[in-house]
Amino acid sequence: MKRSIFSLRRLRWKLTFSYTLVTVVALLALELLLVAALIGFLNSPLLPRLIAQQIRDEGAPRLEEPLNQTPPDVEVLREELNWLAEGSDVRGADQAPRQEDGIGVRVSPDEGTLFVLDDQRRLLVSVPELEDFPEGERFEAARIPGLEPLLDKGYSGVENSGELSSNTPERRVLTVTPIQGEGGEVAGLLVGTLRMPNLTGPLLIAVGVSAIALTIPAAILGTLFGFVTAWGLTRRLQRLARAARSWSRGDFSAQVRDRSRDELGQLSRELNSMAEDLEALMQARGELATMEARNRFARDLHDSVKQQVFATSLQIATARSLLRRDEEAAEEHLAQAGELVRQAQKELNVLIHEMRPAALEGRGLPKALQEYAAKWSEGAEIPAEVHVRGEREVPLEIEQAVFRVAQEALANAAKHSKAESVEVDLIYTPDDLTLRVADDGRGFEPAENPGEGFGLQSMRERALRLGGRVGVDSAPGKGTRITCTVPLTKAVAEERN
Repeated sequence: MKRSIFSLRRLRWKLTFSYTLVTVVALLALELLLVAALIGFLNSPLLPRLIAQQIRDEGAPRLEEPLNQTPPDVEVLREELNWLAEGSDVRGADQAPRQEDGIGVRVSPDEGTLFVLDDQRRLLVSVPELEDFPEGERFEAARIPGLEPLLDKGYSGVENSGELSSNTPERRVLTVTPIQGEGGEVAGLLVGTLRMPNLTGPLLIAVGVSAIALTIPAAILGTLFGFVTAWGLTRRLQRLARAARSWSRGDFSAQVRDRSRDELGQLSRELNSMAEDLEALMQARGELATMEARNRFARDLHDSVKQQVFATSLQIATARSLLRRDEEAAEEHLAQAGELVRQAQKELNVLIHEMRPAALEGRGLPKALQEYAAKWSEGAEIPAEVHVRGEREVPLEIEQAVFRVAQEALANAAKHSKAESVEVDLIYTPDDLTLRVADDGRGFEPAENPGEGFGLQSMRERALRLGGRVGVDSAPGKGTRITCTVPLTKAVAEERN
């Protein structure tokens, strides 16, 4: 009992664990998304631009006066840079010094510095002091990767912070701020190199710790919420299942009691209505079955036995006319009539046992149609040729229907056409099967024969039942062609399933 209640294959527990999993995964995904956004911000061009904007707003105005003196007041510049370095956290970084591309350039021990260049690209002052870059001499910007293009833009008068800042592969932010002279020209540049700390590791550790701290409570809450929700849902589904079992046994008195207004409640009310309709339909089922059986046997008797009897009457009439003139020929026609009678008897046995036409047993439609056309040709004394193209296997139901249509079409040709020859074409394609029966008889005007007789109506009913169609093309003196087309794609797919 316990194993059945707590089986993981039960819908209740599947839904419960789904709620738990969704809660935990959503929480972790949110944390990772926030961390990814923060890391992306630290590695984006937006951060250098913000730093450059801050240095320009705070540092450039304070450096204009000492830089525009003749000569520049280096001590005042140093004091201002010290103040700016403290405010921008240039000092105090915890990274060890680095060698830059093996050239020997080393920045300050905290790998961050601010320095001022005059209009001749001479280094006036640096805070912290740059090693291997003497003050008062021309600054060799090429020794710091990525800095020289920014200096060129700064001296050329570019003021856009985005163009005067950049990130380097060593996680360093380079910023250049032009300092205006008294005449509006560029009197010098304030340059900053700041080492950005690598926050990926600490952020991932923080995510791991917070995930452990938040995932367990979230999993517990998700499990409780999922269990309560799934419990009510599965109980309602069980009521539906019990009612369905009763309906499958023919007991349509069972009703699903669910007054909720959601989808399951609506489904329950629709199923109750369906059960009432089915109960009413079951009462009329016997009458409909009897009526359908009568119609089906009427069609089959008309399409098979009636045609055999008609052919037999033709043979007997022919034999009677030859009896006195040519006894041997009359005897041959009587033998054919006897054969037709035996075929009719066989057809009756098949219809009684609700089997397929006797001509199709073990042969397939093309061969059965060829044999039937040959016997029909002998009995009707009308030459008939059968052509088959693209033969393939098709469902038995389609073969039976097409064979019956061919029988009726040939019977019509024998009774009404007075034709001298008949051609039967059986064409298979990947999508449909087409039967054409064409004679060179007297033909008729289809518009003047609205009744069309039971035979043509039966043909159309058979084709329509399989999603096909039957067409008649005829004109006085030009013969008649009957075309029956039945689709194969749907029928083959249903047979395979």
